[in-house]
Amino acid sequence: MATAHKRLFRQLIVTGLAAALTAATAGVPVAGAASDTTLDSEQVVERMVARNRERARELEGYRSRRHYHLDYNGVLGSRQADMVVDVLYHSPNEKEFAVVTESGSKWICNHVLRRLMQVEQENAQPGARERTEINPANYNFKLLGVESGADGTPFYVLEAQPKTENTYLFRGKVWVEGRDFAVARIEGEPAKNPSRWTKQSDFHHEYVRQDGFWLPAKNDTLTQLHLLGQSHLTIEYKDYQVMRAEGTGAGAGGRSF
Repeated sequence: MATAHKRLFRQLIVTGLAAALTAATAGVPVAGAASDTTLDSEQVVERMVARNRERARELEGYRSRRHYHLDYNGVLGSRQADMVVDVLYHSPNEKEFAVVTESGSKWICNHVLRRLMQVEQENAQPGARERTEINPANYNFKLLGVESGADGTPFYVLEAQPKTENTYLFRGKVWVEGRDFAVARIEGEPAKNPSRWTKQSDFHHEYVRQDGFWLPAKNDTLTQLHLLGQSHLTIEYKDYQVMRAEGTGAGAGGRSF
């Protein structure tokens, strides 16, 4: 692949997926009170934000394993890459990544997947995190309806419209679980097209309740590129080991990984 094509390929893939990775940092909820399906959008968001603050204080850190898989098909050929990564998070903003295995395109592994990890580390920093949080400072919300889960748990479906055109914000829908007031699902697209070569980038995020916290479970992002084809990124999050802050509940006590 020519040097110019490599540079363009890196720009398209990384910028087209960066917003989705930022949107994945929606919060880490813990158990809450009984649900109330009579709330309006402002009340739902207020409870979500308040709980997020509580949850941030309760989470000391976690260890997890991720599987990154990226497919690219287009004029630059067909390429795939896989990477298994161990992640160590310490509150409030420390993330460490250790590659366990990798296969497929070395170039994608080195210049795309590792770059995604770097972007995530950068966005975990206090200033960047505040600019990308799902809250009224960054988004306007509208309640679209209430859906019922398999066990009857209500999920508030909110439309989220970014207040600024920022590559790391998104526009789309947010599903808020009505008992924990946790973000359980997000579907959308970047608020700002990251490149004139990016035609469309759609993402789907899912979260799972783990040891009393809701944490990322899967990220699925499809990016359509003008003239150059498309890329498909999936990230699966598994094997969580969660540590609570000392004195905040069951399992506390200053444990370390």
